[in-house]
Amino acid sequence: MERMVNSRLTWYLEKNKIISPMQSGFKKGRSTNDQLVRLETFIRETFASRQHAVAIFFDFKKAYDTTWKHGIKPDLHDAGLRGRLPVFIENFLRDRKFKVRLGSEYSDSFDQEMGVPQGSLLSVTLFALKINSIVSTLSPSVECSLQGAAIKKTPLRKLL
Repeated sequence: MERMVNSRLTWYLEKNKIISPMQSGFKKGRSTNDQLVRLETFIRETFASRQHAVAIFFDFKKAYDTTWKHGIKPDLHDAGLRGRLPVFIENFLRDRKFKVRLGSEYSDSFDQEMGVPQGSLLSVTLFALKINSIVSTLSPSVECSLQGAAIKKTPLRKLL
């Protein structure tokens, strides 16, 4: 069920161009390499024109764990989504519990008060939607890239 909902939500967000084109994480036809190529091109063009370049990188520690889940419903509403889909997602995020396993031992059960569930397909899309507004707060003169996903280390020779 979650896979179907995620597929439909992703389709809607892409069809209506709601997710910024500056985001690459977990999008069809986009990857971390796209962001690296954009950065490398920006650096080369700046160097060639004898200008200065400043790059700032943010790494959201525990990004999924700290995503403001109560802000997702307004984001869905702002995206034009009404009816059952936002209600399903609200219920998906409500009253979640987790346990920690170490070897064969399990901890007590804890309430997940913040964040979106780790390892969930739907969480990836919801996280991308939640961070999407970052782009709109920047000046138009600022180049921006949002990854929204874990970046794996790739040898430079594979990129060139």
